[in-house]
Amino acid sequence: MASRFLWRLALVAALGWMLAGGSQAQTFTLTHNGWTYSEDVGSQGMGNFIDPNSVDHMYQNWWWFRTNLDGYEKPLANLVSIMSGGANSVNLVFTESAGNLSNALLFKIDYTLTGVSSTQAYVSIDWSVQNIYGQIPQPITVDFFAYSDFDLNGTPGGDSAFALSPFDIQYSEGSTVVDVIASSGNLLGYDIDNFPSLLNLLNDSAVYNVSGLMPSTVPGDMTNVFQWRATLNLGDTLSGGLRKMVTLGAPPGPVIPEPGTWALMLSGLAPVALRLRKKA
Repeated sequence: MASRFLWRLALVAALGWMLAGGSQAQTFTLTHNGWTYSEDVGSQGMGNFIDPNSVDHMYQNWWWFRTNLDGYEKPLANLVSIMSGGANSVNLVFTESAGNLSNALLFKIDYTLTGVSSTQAYVSIDWSVQNIYGQIPQPITVDFFAYSDFDLNGTPGGDSAFALSPFDIQYSEGSTVVDVIASSGNLLGYDIDNFPSLLNLLNDSAVYNVSGLMPSTVPGDMTNVFQWRATLNLGDTLSGGLRKMVTLGAPPGPVIPEPGTWALMLSGLAPVALRLRKKA
């Protein structure tokens, strides 16, 4: 835990130049049916996913992007608005630069927490990226990344993680299971690795792309990332979703999400699966 705390301090310090630009840290908290989900938007999504027994299962959920005009990934940082939709939902809006083009991209992210029962809850996240740079209209290729770090049962170590499919990463520790399910349209794939390996790849000054691979050693302090890509002309939008589902007291073996959850995420799965097989 001490090394994790020191790493968090280093991360916040590295982001000081962004926070010093007048943008205040923004925290939101969602509640539903005894469950709580929260994030600190100003600290790259450091947050909690707390069950009705007051056990926290999440360390971080955050978003990164890169364009064809950038040589590295950048975290979402320029928060324009944060608007509550009630106790269990919130909307975030960001405008970000593409290379030297200021305010070229509009990001919208909607969170909704649903407490299904005392033993299961999920957060549905709908996101979109739009090319809004009209001064000199030009296509912008956008890579969008969703990063997750779950600490099941309130502990950073001891998690196992593997891919149930190219768009469903499942974490498990004891009888607690988390499924992180990505929309498959424009999805390039995923990576799974120990903390902080993936976050360091996103947070350095080089281009990073997913490989569809998992680490050689498990269990551990597991993290995962999904990557989407599209080329956007002025007004075009890249959109998708992410669902993070916590199940307590799960039976041994993989927990397969309910059919309704799969149906939300199946669009375009076959091309993604084919690309990942070619990489193997």
